[in-house]
Amino acid sequence: MPNALAHRVGASLALAGATAYVETRDGKVTGKTLLAGVGGYALGTLPDLIEPALHPNHRQFFHSFTALGLAAYGMKKLYDWEPETGKGKFWRGVGFIVSGAYGVHLAMDAFTKRSLPLV
Repeated sequence: MPNALAHRVGASLALAGATAYVETRDGKVTGKTLLAGVGGYALGTLPDLIEPALHPNHRQFFHSFTALGLAAYGMKKLYDWEPETGKGKFWRGVGFIVSGAYGVHLAMDAFTKRSLPLV
């Protein structure tokens, strides 16, 4: 099972890589890639903060395929949202980082021996 460091590094690399891809595709390179990487590192263990790993069978709803689907749905809604204000753009970015870090954590857990429960 991935430990806390693996979850943090995995989320950091995935979010920074996705952000760098979008920025280079759009032709505008900003500091968003760094922010996404730092945010992914900081929030890579979010599911374990909500549902601590106190025993080997700690995975319940917040470590489930349902929660992973909800994180993906949230990212899709954020992707479709086109905020007009700077404040809206800020919160859209925060939402991407939170849901992305959460999703990466669960995706890493899904490939372990115990995987994830459905609900």
